[in-house]
Amino acid sequence: MFAENAVINGPIGQSANKKIAGLYLIERNIKLLARLGINKIYIDLSDPDLELFYEKVLKHIKKVKSDIIINRPPAAEKGFIRLTPEIFLQEHYFNYPEKYFENEDGDYTPVMSDELFEMKDGSDIKKGERLISAYIIENTGGFIAQKINKRISLPISIRLAKTRIHPNYLTAFNMVIGVLSSFFIYLSTYTYFSATANYILMALGGLFFQAASVLDGVDGEVAKFTLKVSKLGGWLDTFSDNTTLLLFLVSNSYLYYTVMGGVASFATIIVLFISLAIMLYIMINFLSKFSDSGSLVAYDREFLQTLPSSDRLVKFALKMKYLTKKEMFSIIFCLMGFTGYIYLIIPMAAFVLLAAAVILTIIHIRFMKEIKNKKR
Repeated sequence: MFAENAVINGPIGQSANKKIAGLYLIERNIKLLARLGINKIYIDLSDPDLELFYEKVLKHIKKVKSDIIINRPPAAEKGFIRLTPEIFLQEHYFNYPEKYFENEDGDYTPVMSDELFEMKDGSDIKKGERLISAYIIENTGGFIAQKINKRISLPISIRLAKTRIHPNYLTAFNMVIGVLSSFFIYLSTYTYFSATANYILMALGGLFFQAASVLDGVDGEVAKFTLKVSKLGGWLDTFSDNTTLLLFLVSNSYLYYTVMGGVASFATIIVLFISLAIMLYIMINFLSKFSDSGSLVAYDREFLQTLPSSDRLVKFALKMKYLTKKEMFSIIFCLMGFTGYIYLIIPMAAFVLLAAAVILTIIHIRFMKEIKNKKR
């Protein structure tokens, strides 16, 4: 970080009731600075503004890790980030201080632009929310996620963020939807239901799985809007995603074996789950040792994409990885549900996961020693 301390100075009277994605403007800036590791945040406000600060903001920032000092900083000290309560900032701006901040005698002040501005009215608030949404979309991999899933989930996330709901509750809710998808598939194995009823249950199973995939981004998006991103939240999201996928594969495997029967179908199911277990072990083991994130998305970003693209196996893995992404296979699962043959997902998934597990294993054997040396 290019500065250790910050000061927020300026009137908040007009902005006292303004919020961006559920956070008061000054509250958001304090939480953002704290997330960046700023040691001391000085709150330099007039007495009337301090009353508003104590009344509306203080209770929401008690858990931030930075020291909040209600006073102006010593005049002789330099090296401050100097902000106003209404300034709009994003975390990644601080990675480019030469672009977004002006350095004057060791103090840094924001450089106003279309990306960095004072939020004076409702149109500025909406502009800020659009910029946060645009950044989330830009940093989301995959055509389906960017063009379909995020277009649905982000408007929902903004509305939920304004309620101050904790993202972990949304993770739990999404897990319930995923479990319901598996429950519908399981019910479709009952022979005393009519063929039409079983078809509807399969379709509902696929539809709910796709709904869980779309809403899977909501908890993370709310966390980004409200600055509540944490490794625990990432691990909970990973647990929810993989539990949902596991139960869906279990219910479909049972349906597949019920319909097909025989040793071959049983062997296919065994191959599928062993391959899935190998993949998850490799990813989670890497994240636990070398990453601050608990999300499997970080595995791709922090490991696969750092490997030499000149390596043929790495190049193939990077191209193939899209088939194993939830955004892709959830649509396939959903469409298969409407065909009435959703159980045929099992042999397809077994083939893809076996290939992926073999490739990841070889890549890890080939590159992990090098990665360990870099991380030391």
